[in-house]
Amino acid sequence: MSHAFGTQRRRYRSAGNHCKSSGVRPLVWTNPAGQFPGIDYPLRRWQLIEPLLPDVKGKSCLDVGCSSGFFSLKLKELGAAYVLGIDFEQQPQAIEQAQFAARTLGLDVDFRIMSAYDLATLARKFDVILFMGLFYHLRHPLVALEAARAVCAGSMIFQTITMPHKKKLSELDPATITNVHRDSSTMADDRFPALRFVEGTLDGDVTCWFIPNLQAVAAMLRSCGFHPGQVTFTTEKEIIVSCTLVK
Repeated sequence: MSHAFGTQRRRYRSAGNHCKSSGVRPLVWTNPAGQFPGIDYPLRRWQLIEPLLPDVKGKSCLDVGCSSGFFSLKLKELGAAYVLGIDFEQQPQAIEQAQFAARTLGLDVDFRIMSAYDLATLARKFDVILFMGLFYHLRHPLVALEAARAVCAGSMIFQTITMPHKKKLSELDPATITNVHRDSSTMADDRFPALRFVEGTLDGDVTCWFIPNLQAVAAMLRSCGFHPGQVTFTTEKEIIVSCTLVK
């Protein structure tokens, strides 16, 4: 990662408490103690993601912020021709764990230590991209989204925590925000795209930089060349968006 982009921080500091524990085989768990967020966390997540995926058989897939690789392995099990899972900085042990899981399952998945900011260096395109649990940990989120757009040839599944919402995305008329005036009431409207900056910690977590409202999620995706499609409101403080490319 370029030093100009700063530090890409992530939620957990070691594989001992990383976010995606994996049940690689019956009775073989990589997080047997069930540390937060729970032993079945990745499976619960996958059950939300899988219905949003296109048919991945024979396709190339990229899992950005893959942690211990649960989603990457699932994509390969669904028949993807090539799957690359990347993570960076504080997750080298998670990548080692992902590689262990792939070997144990006999699945050919490429796991690498790599920054989301450097995706363009891959010099290839991917049919499907997962961008999960990463956005709010990025010091430069638009840079990472633009990097993802540069290597996306099809669709992207995007997830982030958000400010509290009522499980409905209500946006302002585009005509009212095309040219916004600082003193206008539009700027104070709850539907105006906004990010809350986290200078310290968030619930004790030092790795979070921003919390967007729903409108900011949609606006930032559009600004980076993605079209927000189907939306899944997992909770009143989170969102998963199925995106296609803006032509």
